[in-house]
Amino acid sequence: MDGELDVTVRHHGQVVIVHPRGFLNVLTATELRRILVQQLRDHGRVLVDLDGFAVGSQSPWVMIFPAVLAECGGWPAAKIVLCRPDDQMTSALTARGVPTLVPVRHLQLEAEAAIDERPDVVRRRTGLPGNVWAPAMARQLIRDTCPLWEVDAGLQDAAQVVVNELVDVAVGDVGSASELTLERAPCALRLSVQDAPLSRPLYRPPGQLTDPLHRGRGLGLGLEMLGNLTTAWGVDMASQGKIAWAVIADEVRSA
Repeated sequence: MDGELDVTVRHHGQVVIVHPRGFLNVLTATELRRILVQQLRDHGRVLVDLDGFAVGSQSPWVMIFPAVLAECGGWPAAKIVLCRPDDQMTSALTARGVPTLVPVRHLQLEAEAAIDERPDVVRRRTGLPGNVWAPAMARQLIRDTCPLWEVDAGLQDAAQVVVNELVDVAVGDVGSASELTLERAPCALRLSVQDAPLSRPLYRPPGQLTDPLHRGRGLGLGLEMLGNLTTAWGVDMASQGKIAWAVIADEVRSA
């Protein structure tokens, strides 16, 4: 039945092998995600054997694999690799771009060899409080993560300025908790901050910002300065709030 999920978990050397069987849908995805998060947090290196695990050709639920990786701290803090997908699963994974975020191999031996490889795109996601300390926490996450991703100092400095503005929009406008996502692609760094309320960002003149560590020092530059440090930026409206995002390409890191 489509709602049934059978999962076996076993240790194989320094890797935990999770083998789900059944059909991937909204019901089974929730349980599988719980298991994967637990194993990744407990052991750090998980191989998912997809043999016997079916999915619809356009299923969005294959995104649980990169979502779990990001939730557990992203590469290299957590490492996950998929193996032995059938043709339908391969098609669904490819359609959603999963292989750029999580390595996919056809053989288990290949997967074991690839588990330490950095994905083409790496992500890290964390929650931020709805108070004045959120910008400082976001900057600290940038400082902690960028060296692990081999991001140079210039791009890291630009990212700290940009993330400060994005988080300040969420906290300053509505005072709500938010979620910060960092994404490292081959030639760029993408930052996004999602808050809960459905509200557009308010205009804030340069020099105003909510971070108490910089209050009154004129370091809050406002949304109007993002064009000087980013390749692109914007605000998207989602079902659970607005998403303020920015992309910083390697070549503009010294702007």
